[in-house]
Amino acid sequence: MSRVLLVTHSTRSIGEFRRPWVRALYRRYVARFRRELSAVVARVAREGEVTVLTSRELVDPKTLPAPVALRYFDDESFQVTAETVGDLTDHLESAVWPEHGRELSLDYHGVWLPDVLTIGRGVVLRLEIAEPLAAIQKVCDDAKPRRVVLLTGASIPERLARCVAQRQGWPVEVASRRFVWPRIYARVYAALSPREERLRLRSLLERPRAGVTPARLPAGERVLFVTCRPRHHYVVDPLADAVRAAGAEAHVVASDPDSETRMRLSALCEEGVAASIFLDHLPARDAAALVQTYRPIFRDLWRRIERDPSFRARLAWNGIELADVARPFLRDTVTRSLLSALLAQAAAFRAMDAIQPTSVVVTSNRRHAERTLALVARARGIPTVFFPGTLLFSRDPSNRFDLGDRILVIGEYLRERMLAAKLVDPRRISVVGDPRSDAARRVASAQLRDEIAREFGLPADRPFLIFVSKVVSLHFSAAEKEAFYRTVAGAFEHLPAVNLVVKIHPNEDEALVRRQAREWQWPGSVFTKTFDIHRLFAAADAAIMVTSMAGIEAMALGCPVVAVQTPGKDFEGGVMPPYVSENVVEHVDMGDADGLAKALRRLLEDAEARTALVERAKKFAARYVHPADGALAGRLLSVIDAIRSETAERRAP
Repeated sequence: MSRVLLVTHSTRSIGEFRRPWVRALYRRYVARFRRELSAVVARVAREGEVTVLTSRELVDPKTLPAPVALRYFDDESFQVTAETVGDLTDHLESAVWPEHGRELSLDYHGVWLPDVLTIGRGVVLRLEIAEPLAAIQKVCDDAKPRRVVLLTGASIPERLARCVAQRQGWPVEVASRRFVWPRIYARVYAALSPREERLRLRSLLERPRAGVTPARLPAGERVLFVTCRPRHHYVVDPLADAVRAAGAEAHVVASDPDSETRMRLSALCEEGVAASIFLDHLPARDAAALVQTYRPIFRDLWRRIERDPSFRARLAWNGIELADVARPFLRDTVTRSLLSALLAQAAAFRAMDAIQPTSVVVTSNRRHAERTLALVARARGIPTVFFPGTLLFSRDPSNRFDLGDRILVIGEYLRERMLAAKLVDPRRISVVGDPRSDAARRVASAQLRDEIAREFGLPADRPFLIFVSKVVSLHFSAAEKEAFYRTVAGAFEHLPAVNLVVKIHPNEDEALVRRQAREWQWPGSVFTKTFDIHRLFAAADAAIMVTSMAGIEAMALGCPVVAVQTPGKDFEGGVMPPYVSENVVEHVDMGDADGLAKALRRLLEDAEARTALVERAKKFAARYVHPADGALAGRLLSVIDAIRSETAERRAP
């Protein structure tokens, strides 16, 4: 019998649909898709051994014939190596750009504009092309098909599967040519990426600006801190306070002027820390003039790139022709994303002129504001420190750690992983502890509980539980999220009265989460996106989550964790911390409400079991998180002085 690989599209990798009518339509679409897929699999299975590569929510395994092998995109993406995905992503990115310095329009005052886009656009290429292709290749290596069947052939994963089959010389068949809805879905999905780029550029042009007063010349050290998300303030705010207490000046620039960020900037200003919004440094009129000048230049650049006879060949990967799939993403990178990068770079130069920092600290290397300010600092020889607020070494190959003369990390684990991957010179990286949880560590748990009870209007005498919501992604489907919420809701029917607070993920839409919780019979009404998660963990009796860096943070603060996970799914994959496999959390299968209730009762009522788990978890977390020791500002300023001295030595004749 012949071996057949059947490939469908995957679920979107960029979060949930937010509009209720879109989500309702999508649910109907998924139901229809499942029926069509089941019918196709039944037909193909009569002709040979079938392996199906799809997404979890797009298939009902109970409706498939018994011999069919079912593989999921999220599982496979955990199995492929980060090096493979990273090499392919780098290959696609490098194929589009001219050699450094050969295209004058890409050089803005000594900064190569593609360097601004390296991470942001690299993430898009990784999610949309590199990871699906690597997963398809792995399944092909395992299943060894002699024929490939595409459900409709319209989606990017299906088109990539066709490319692989053509490279191998396997016949390709489209099973459901008349099933139009996936074709419509693919067209709509393809329009989302350029739409996001248009909206990003419009936001940069139309966002209201405030006037900026240039700073006086610094009398001593003036450290510029950069934030792009409210959560970055968990690292930056205590650092800025500590730097000021040590006698230096601090200025915080934020790129995202949402309400939470403005609240945090106001609090900093009240404490004497200078602050500004990134785009305020580039007047709207000047931004519009730059776009008007450069838009035709970048469009002409794309035409020249596309006409280059070697362009298609440069996009091939191990003999697999990828030009037709990659072209729309690369076109948008050159014609749209470059304009956003240009405006950010112009704002960065003006911000540096106005603030006149003597050193720069960034907490991420992905977003435009942080990258552009760090690139200006590099061009001007200003010491730059990269202090990522992460505990883990992500499998994301875009984590290049390419900015910063020095890198400061929170725990020994991240340092070891970075050195093992040979990403940095050992002399460039130091472990300095966790400034984010320092404030929570200094307050007694009982005092924190009283504070949280007052903040959310909760009875102070009840047990206190934290539910850590999880954002929908390629690796965690909307169906899994619903099952997660419903499992916890079911468990609470078997628990005594407790205080329950939902901590919404920074990338989730809060209004959407609240609506969904009501639909899923959620037992509580307290939700927060902005309250300090470390204070919540330090006060809580237990935290409920799927898996995330937050689990390590909870353990380090003495909060026991209950991990609720999809049965049979590996959420560790050699990347996430192995706290389930090392038995430092309570583990419950998604859907097992009774099991969750029992685990929570054990933590709330069995002091001996709770203490044993907390001690195991603290020991496990110690490798990932070092508490700050009170000398953080002095250590940061000494690192900056060392960078300055080394730079002077290199420039000396």
